[in-house]
Amino acid sequence: MKRIIVISILVLGFALSGCKEKTAEVHEELRPVKTMQVGSGATGRNWVFSGTAEDALQSDLSFRVGGKIVSFPGDQIGRKFRSGEVLARLDPADYELEVRQAESKLEQIRANYVRAKADVKRISELFKRKVVSKSELDQSEADFKSFQAQLNASDKMLDIARKHLRYTVLKAPFDGWVGSVAVNIHQNVQSGQKVVGFNAGKQMKMSISLPDTLIATVNEGEKVQVSFDALPGKTMQGVIMEVGIGTNKGASFPVKVYLDNTDQKVRSGMSGNVRFAGRSVGSSVYVVPSAIVGNPDGTKHVWVVEDGSVVKRREVEVGKISSRGVLIKNGLKSGEIVVTRGVHSLKDGLKVRNVGGLS
Repeated sequence: MKRIIVISILVLGFALSGCKEKTAEVHEELRPVKTMQVGSGATGRNWVFSGTAEDALQSDLSFRVGGKIVSFPGDQIGRKFRSGEVLARLDPADYELEVRQAESKLEQIRANYVRAKADVKRISELFKRKVVSKSELDQSEADFKSFQAQLNASDKMLDIARKHLRYTVLKAPFDGWVGSVAVNIHQNVQSGQKVVGFNAGKQMKMSISLPDTLIATVNEGEKVQVSFDALPGKTMQGVIMEVGIGTNKGASFPVKVYLDNTDQKVRSGMSGNVRFAGRSVGSSVYVVPSAIVGNPDGTKHVWVVEDGSVVKRREVEVGKISSRGVLIKNGLKSGEIVVTRGVHSLKDGLKVRNVGGLS
């Protein structure tokens, strides 16, 4: 009986020992980083970014005066208009009355001006003959100058009234079509209130966002390929016209691509893709600035990923900065993987996990 008890105790001890060993096992957590492959190892890869097309020339049109819309040919979305054709009209009655009042006032002031001018001439002759005093002459000249100023002001007011009357007609500023309608006929609108959105449609643009690891290799004037989901099999050539110098809300750089739309196949709101050709960096080795770590003694280093997941510190000699990035004179070879994000929390031999980047 004692022998059986001893054997049972030994078996239980071995079992507990095994449990402790299993409990002691801890899985190593890999630190997440972003990486890029430098030199020729990063060439030949295409980059595709999605965006939405919109008219490069799009205007929200409004009246420059307020009033009631009495005619509205442009209330149909998609209707085309030539430059100068009427989109909408306001009731002109109040503005026609304003013009007539300004014309009447101008005529009254012109009559007073003519009379004052004649008075100055007549009193000047009398003053030369010493029939009237100098004060009477001065008064006539002052009246003449006053009516002259009123005449100029009244003429300006008539010009403004006539402009207000012309502003009751809203015309197409260029050839295009109505993209949106914001009001209805017989509605009272205020000056500057949107009436229609007018699109040219001959040139489109797409806004896309590029990561910092790629933005340095993109230049204005570069040609790209653009395709749309709604136009299968059709590839259009676009041109990069604007490259942002600052990041947007998504910590990426805004880029605008323009493309010719003479055939008007592309419509505002269509989703598509912009394809960049492989980023060729030549035989020199470049890295993005965020990959370089400065040391207190003035030297610099980068973190190189070896064996797929282990980082090693590598001293480098840096050169000039260009659109490709920072030139590495010594310390790196083409094709090596360097860390571009999370560089300040690494140490030699640490295992990492790539979570994205130009790798």
